[in-house]
Amino acid sequence: MTIPGETRAGRSKLNGAYSTTAVTASAGEDLVGLPMPQRPDTLYDLSRRTRVRRESGPRFPFPIPNGWFVVATADEIEPGRTKSLFYFGKDLVLFRGTDGTPYLFDAYCPHLGANLGVGGKVVDGSLQCPFHGWRFDGASGACVEVPYDDNPYIPKTATARSYPVVERNHMIWAWHHLERAEPTYEVPEVAEFHDDDWLPIVVKDFEIATCCQEMTENNVDWPHFMYVHGTPAIPEEEFHTDGHYKRTVGMNGNFVREGFGLGLGVLRVKGYTTFLSSTTPIDEENVHVRWIFTSPKSLGENAAEKASRSFTAAVSQDLPIWENKIFKDPPVLRPAEKAITEQRRWCQQFYSWPAGTNAKKR
Repeated sequence: MTIPGETRAGRSKLNGAYSTTAVTASAGEDLVGLPMPQRPDTLYDLSRRTRVRRESGPRFPFPIPNGWFVVATADEIEPGRTKSLFYFGKDLVLFRGTDGTPYLFDAYCPHLGANLGVGGKVVDGSLQCPFHGWRFDGASGACVEVPYDDNPYIPKTATARSYPVVERNHMIWAWHHLERAEPTYEVPEVAEFHDDDWLPIVVKDFEIATCCQEMTENNVDWPHFMYVHGTPAIPEEEFHTDGHYKRTVGMNGNFVREGFGLGLGVLRVKGYTTFLSSTTPIDEENVHVRWIFTSPKSLGENAAEKASRSFTAAVSQDLPIWENKIFKDPPVLRPAEKAITEQRRWCQQFYSWPAGTNAKKR
């Protein structure tokens, strides 16, 4: 997530180094930066984005990270229904048991490879394959029934890959781990989303041709706020890490950003907004971003929507940078940019390097 580019009406909330001078441009115009123009339409219409990179080969030297990621909003899927998805470089099927519990599988049946999301049937807390009727337990993925066979033995290999799933903060989250290890931390509960003094949530979602690490590195790249977003000064922030957790504090304590692994963040701007961010890997080079906002009801019924527009307008300034840059390793950094080195070191704990590769851990 990034510092918002506020409208004039909202600048009293974010003053000093965090205020920006908004520059707008239509997608058909030449793109001139310093600062980058705000083009909110490009968030939702990929055809309007500026993409000039044509070199082939991978842009990033690391695999899809391990962690908790949103795979759907809670209201996207009803009990007894399925939904086909593509995240983590895989075809997936999300379904709710008849009691409403969500489950997530790799899409392909271990029997003969049918896609369980195309005609699969929810039976209580299990999913039945449309090809031969094999039925798989939602929590474990184990086959619990082969309806046409009297042999009671079912091999352990007859198991669909299932992912740990939690429903929290009005979202459905899945734990991805390249080596299938169990979760090592929890999805935080955002109390404001369930507080009667706060507005109903506003959800903004969009896809970006980048990766989780690049987006989260933006948070500690403080000089870019002046040159990309047009802030009058480079903000001064405190940056701390502790295991999977990180915390950034600015604006004399009124701006607090917490990170929980790669791709999960909670930002609180005191008296203005709280929002939850999930950056879900689609594959190694593309992500699906969901930002979930709320604001105090005392600010008016449209406050959360206004906050969401400010933040999304600002991130539209980052799109041309992210989608056309490469990852430099090692980078050429100035002493004042040491937080980028600290951030990259912190990120390493969230990767599993595939067996048999010579990938260098960075």
